[in-house]
Amino acid sequence: MSNFDYYEEFEALLNEYMPVKEDEEIKKKVTGTIMNMDRNFTYLEVPGEPKAIRVRTEELTDYNVGDEVEVLVVSQAEEDDSLVLIGSKRRIDMEIGAEKLEAAYKNHDIITGKILKRVKGGYIVDVFHQQSFLPNSLSEIPVEQGENFVGKEIAVIVKEVKEDKKGKKVLLSRKEIVAAKELEAIDKLSIGEVVKATVLEVLDFGLTVKLDGTRGFIHISEVDWKKTGDLHKLYKVGQVIEAKIIEIEREKRNVKLSIKALTKNPWEIIAENNKVGQEVTGKVTRIVNYGAFVELIPGVEGLIHSSDFSWTSKKVNVNNFVKLGDEVKVVITELNPQERKLKLGIKQLSSNPWENAAEKFAVGKTVEGTVVEVKPFGIFVQVEEGVDGFIHNSDFAWVGSKKYSKGDKVEFKVVELNLEDQKIKGSIKDLTKNPWDIALENYKVGNRVEKEIKNIQDFGMFVKLGEGVDGFIPTQLASKDFIKSLKDSFKVGQMVLAEIVEIDTEKKRIKLSIKKVQLEKEKNENKELIEKYGTSSSEE
Repeated sequence: MSNFDYYEEFEALLNEYMPVKEDEEIKKKVTGTIMNMDRNFTYLEVPGEPKAIRVRTEELTDYNVGDEVEVLVVSQAEEDDSLVLIGSKRRIDMEIGAEKLEAAYKNHDIITGKILKRVKGGYIVDVFHQQSFLPNSLSEIPVEQGENFVGKEIAVIVKEVKEDKKGKKVLLSRKEIVAAKELEAIDKLSIGEVVKATVLEVLDFGLTVKLDGTRGFIHISEVDWKKTGDLHKLYKVGQVIEAKIIEIEREKRNVKLSIKALTKNPWEIIAENNKVGQEVTGKVTRIVNYGAFVELIPGVEGLIHSSDFSWTSKKVNVNNFVKLGDEVKVVITELNPQERKLKLGIKQLSSNPWENAAEKFAVGKTVEGTVVEVKPFGIFVQVEEGVDGFIHNSDFAWVGSKKYSKGDKVEFKVVELNLEDQKIKGSIKDLTKNPWDIALENYKVGNRVEKEIKNIQDFGMFVKLGEGVDGFIPTQLASKDFIKSLKDSFKVGQMVLAEIVEIDTEKKRIKLSIKKVQLEKEKNENKELIEKYGTSSSEE
C-alpha cells in the first residue's frame, strides 16, 4: 500500500486551507495596505485598484492595520451587493516554500514543521507553508500521546513529493531522525551499565522506560528474583528507577534492562552455601494440591512434593503437616541452580524403612503383617511401619476364595519386590504346595483311580482327583457301550473306576477313560473263559 493512500482525509482538510477556486484571468501579484482586520477577513487597499482585496485574517497573523503586504489575487466574489477581489498571502508563501521544500527533498535535509491537526492515519504538518502529511507509521509518536503533539514544532524529513491534477502532496517522516538520535544514544550505552530510567508505561508483562535519548524495556521476569505480582501496584508512570542494561539490539533499537540484576542471583547464593542432603530451615509460602513451597531465602523457593512428607502415608493431606507461614526444617533432595530447580523433603529427616528392604523382604521370604486396607481386587498388608505389601484376590488360595478384614493378621510369601517403586507383592496360597504339582506327583498315565463324580455335562463328566484338581471323562470314554445320555447312566456322587489316559501339563488337564477299564476287564474275562472252557463269553 502506498503511503499516499492515507491522503483521503488529508485532501479534504487541505481544501480548508486553500483559497477559493482561482480565476486565471485576474490572477496577479499586488502590494496593498491593510485598511481593516476582523476575525475572519482582512481588507487591503491597492493603489490604482478600484475594488477592495479581501484576504483571510488567518493568513496575516504577523501583520497589523497600516502594514503593507504583497498578496496574490486569485479570484473575486460578491459581498454586500458589490464585488471584491480575493487575495492570498499564503499562495505567495507557498510558492516560496515549495522551492525550499523541493531543495530539502533533494538534499535529504532535516527541516522543521508544525503539527496543525491530528487526522485519521496521521497528522497534518505545516512545512514552509505547505500542508503535508505525516503518517502514524512514520511519526514515532505514541498513539496515546498524539494529541499532546498538536501545535508543536517537530523535526522531519521530506520522504516523498507527489503531484497530480489535484495538486502537490507531500509525505513527511520523523522516523529516521528519531532512529538516528536513538542510535546515537544507544551507542553511548554498554551492557552491564547501571542507569537511571523513568517509567513511561506500566504493562502487565513489563515496564517501558525512558533513558537518555532512547527507550528501554524491563520484562516482568527481570523485575525481581522472586515471582512478581501486579506491576501496576509496584510502579507508577513518571517514577525514576535504577536498572542494569543486560542486552542491546542496535538494529532493532532495543535496550533490555533488569532491576533484579542489581543484586546477586539468590540461586547462586543457595548453590554456594548448600548441598543435596543438607538440613535447612525455610518458610511455607504456598500450599497446593501436590505439595507445599518453602522459601529458603528471598527469591528461592523449593517444593516439598506430597510424596516427600511421609514414608508411611500413601495419601497425604499437606495441611496436616504444614501451614502457610510455618517455619519448617527440611532436607534438600535436589538442587539445580541453572534450571532454578529445588526439591525438598520432610520424610528424609527420618530413616527410610525401605533402606534394608532388599534383604528383609527378598523374594521367597515369608513375612507377617496386618491388613490395613481392603479393596475389591485385593488387600494391603503393613509388614512394618512404612512398608506395605499387596496381595491380589487370586493369590489368596489355590482353591475357592477367602475374605479378609482390616486388622486381620496375615502371613504371606514375597513373590515380587520393586525397590524403585517401593512395592511388595505377596501370595498367601504360595505358602502351600500347588494342588496341580501334588497331582502330578500322585498321578501318572496308566494309573487307575476310583473317584466320585462331581459334575455331569452333555460332553462329559468331571471327577474329583484331589483338592482343586479335577479329572475329565469325555462322553466317548464313559462306557464301552453307546450311551445316549450320560445322566441316564451316571449320577453325581457315584464312584467310578477309570484309567488316566492323558496328562496335559500346559493346560493343567487330566483325561480319564471308563471305557478302557471296561474293555480291559472284558478282555481279561474272555481270556479266563478261553483258558477254562475253550470259549469266550462273546460266543455264548
